[in-house]
Amino acid sequence: MHFYAFGSICRGEIDRSSDVDLLACVTGPSPDVDVNKFSVYQHERLRELWTEGNPFAWHLHLESRLLFSSDGVDFIKSLGAPAAYGAGAEDCKKFASLFSESLDQLSETRVNATFNLSCMFLGIRNFATCYSLWRGRPVFSRSSPLLIDAPLYLDEGVFDVLRRARILSTRGIGDALSNEEVMLALRGATPIQGWMAQLLAEVTA
Repeated sequence: MHFYAFGSICRGEIDRSSDVDLLACVTGPSPDVDVNKFSVYQHERLRELWTEGNPFAWHLHLESRLLFSSDGVDFIKSLGAPAAYGAGAEDCKKFASLFSESLDQLSETRVNATFNLSCMFLGIRNFATCYSLWRGRPVFSRSSPLLIDAPLYLDEGVFDVLRRARILSTRGIGDALSNEEVMLALRGATPIQGWMAQLLAEVTA
């Protein structure tokens, strides 16, 4: 059994909304590992992700730290670098669609506005991360759209609303979004879609 920390704490990206992402690498049933605290993966499944060049494999390869090893081996380190990432076009299309579909839902009704804004944030964050991985310079930060080689230029307030919606939706932390903030995010959708279209054209060329 192997335990790791990964994500924001391993890159020093800490603020009041940060949590500690924990990974448990196990073989067979592990009922004592709390799935509410750990992302639990079988060793064999992680080997498969490495062979696929999956983004999560690259995330762990670049941003994880061993906390405990039952056999004295750093399992993730022993896997070496994952295979080359080859699903850039497919993944970027998927996350662009998530953004657009969530935007359509938000435009039709304010019911579940926070959830839809959260999905819009997830769409642009994962889109940017997959694009950066495709370019060979991966950025896994929650602010990846602003940090990649082809950054999103957006009113800071718009990105903050989307980010807050994600934290509210997934962790229940923070103040409820106002109608004015929801409208601000809606107005910011057009430049986001233009940015995505430009990068998507590059990835799918």
